[in-house]
Amino acid sequence: DALSASPSSSPPGFRLAPPAMLRASVQLLRSTARAAPRGSRSLSAASAGSGDAWGLQAPSPLILSPGMTERVTRGVLENIDLMVCDMAGTTVQEGGLVYKTLQESMRQGGLEVSDEDMHPWHGAKKEAVIEHFARKAGIPEAELEVNIEKIAENFMNSIDEAYFDEASTIGHIDVGLFGYFAQLRRAGIKIALDTGYPPHIQEGLVKRLGFDKIVDGYISSYQVAEGRPYPYMVHQLMERLRIENVRRVCKVGDSCRDVEEGLNAGCGLVVGVLSGADSKEALMAAGAHVVANCVTDLPVPRGPARQAKLRLPDLS
Repeated sequence: DALSASPSSSPPGFRLAPPAMLRASVQLLRSTARAAPRGSRSLSAASAGSGDAWGLQAPSPLILSPGMTERVTRGVLENIDLMVCDMAGTTVQEGGLVYKTLQESMRQGGLEVSDEDMHPWHGAKKEAVIEHFARKAGIPEAELEVNIEKIAENFMNSIDEAYFDEASTIGHIDVGLFGYFAQLRRAGIKIALDTGYPPHIQEGLVKRLGFDKIVDGYISSYQVAEGRPYPYMVHQLMERLRIENVRRVCKVGDSCRDVEEGLNAGCGLVVGVLSGADSKEALMAAGAHVVANCVTDLPVPRGPARQAKLRLPDLS
């Protein structure tokens, strides 16, 4: 399936009201499961779930036919006013280059960093990653800042060359990405980008790939107090774009840190995508409400239904 929906528990300190569509989807799946003949190939309930954060006893796991998947997920964005997308691995196809470059820069700076050690730091602010491994290596406090700055400068130079060289193959995550964003905007949904890139890297990518012509805003973790999993980038974008209700914000990303950011921000819909860093299992375990192969797999809201919901009440 391109898309799978799953209820999830909220992290401590955050109570998430699940999107109405997802609640309805689970109810529909339950009724479908009861109606399905034994041995049905389009839907199976291999084991019964023990309950979830919504108080529903949904069978788990569920395997849906393409038609049923479309049916139960077509309204997933109907109550969304803003979609906040990560860049590398979510909207930008760069083959994990940013993480490979950062890892190599740290190795050149004398830090031992394995692939396994690096993976949990996908989506984090780059200086925070360098500081973590520098402290782990036992670099004295008095030398820490100098070492971080040196490695960070090496990383910036390397990523500048890798991303903006004429031979660079960096591009959109999907050939239909801009068309998809245009459809969302026509449906009344604003689009924003957030990232762990430094601002000048983000700005360069936005212009090189033409995002400045299609998105409503973008922000770097360097422009707020803390990057992911803190919620500050989402909240800052809401303020800039005049979004009133965080429950009407959808956060999309390919890493567990993206999911955690969305949950910590209180987003009404948090989507993990399989086009980048983490697996379906990892994204679901982090608390994603929905996992899709790519951001463009999320169905565009139907115009008339959405317009009816957005209509202002008659106060006369």
